[in-house]
Amino acid sequence: MAKLWVALAVMCIFGAVVVRGEFDKKQAIEKLKSKAEECKSEVGASDADIEELVGRKPASTMEGKCLRACLMKKFEVMDASGKFVTDVALKHAEKVTDGNADKIKVASEIINACANIDVSSDHCQAAEDYGKCFKQHAIAHGINENYQY
Repeated sequence: MAKLWVALAVMCIFGAVVVRGEFDKKQAIEKLKSKAEECKSEVGASDADIEELVGRKPASTMEGKCLRACLMKKFEVMDASGKFVTDVALKHAEKVTDGNADKIKVASEIINACANIDVSSDHCQAAEDYGKCFKQHAIAHGINENYQY
C-alpha cells in the first residue's frame, strides 16, 4: 500500500487524480491502480515496468515509457498530440494538496517549469521527458524521494 501511495504522489505531480468533493486518498489510490492496470494491458507493460514507476525510476523499456504516457492521457494531463496540459495538472494539484497554498505554489512552479520543455514527438518518450523534468524540479524544491501530500 505504501508503494502505491508513492506512485500516487508521483502521478499527482503529473496531475493524476481528480475526485469529487474533498480529496479521498483511498479512492484516489484505487483509481490509480485501476488506470495502471488498464494501461499495463493496453501497452503490454510488465510488473517490472510498474515497479519502476512506483519506485520513481526511469523506465527501462519502451513499454514502461508508454505506460507513463497512457496514464498521463487517462488523467488528461497529456493531450492527443503528446503535449502537457498545464491547467488540468494545476487542478489536480489543487485537489491533492487540499488547497494548501504553500504546496500549490511549489506544485505550480514545478508544473510551469516543465510544461513547455522540448520533448520527443514520440508520446512514450515525451512522458519520460516530462517525468525527468518533474523529478529534477521536485528535488530542486527540496522534495525528496520520501515526500507525501
